[in-house]
Amino acid sequence: MLNGVFNSGTQSLLNRAMDITWRAKEVTADNIANADTPGYKRSEVLFANNLQEASHLGPGVKRLTRTDPRHIQGRSGASDSIAVERITASSYRNDGNNVDIDAEMAALTKNNLLYEALSQSMSNEIRLLRIAITGRG
Repeated sequence: MLNGVFNSGTQSLLNRAMDITWRAKEVTADNIANADTPGYKRSEVLFANNLQEASHLGPGVKRLTRTDPRHIQGRSGASDSIAVERITASSYRNDGNNVDIDAEMAALTKNNLLYEALSQSMSNEIRLLRIAITGRG
C-alpha cells in the first residue's frame, strides 16, 4: 500500500520526464563534443514522443487494479528505453558535420530550464506528501 503512495502516477510521470530531459542533456553534450568531428551527425531526444510513449499503455504493460468504479485507470511498467534519433538529412559544413553549436547551446539551455521546472514539481509533490503524513508543512 505504501509503495503506491510513494510512487503515484504524477510522481512516476515526473520521474520519467526528468529521465528523458537528463538523457537529452547527455545527447546534446555529445553533439557539442563532436562539433568539430568530420562526418558526425547530430542526435536528439524527442521529448514529447518519449513522454507520450511513457504515458500510454503499450505491449507488456499491466493495468492496475481498480477497487472502485470512480478510480482512474492507471498504468504500470512503462518502457525504460528513451528513443534517440540521429539527424542525417542535413549538413551545415563541407565535411559532412551537421552540428550547429549555437542551436545546441540553445537546446541545452532550454533542456536545463525544463529539468529545473520538473525538479521543482517533484519537490512540490514530495512536500505535499510530507504535509499529508505529518499534518503540517
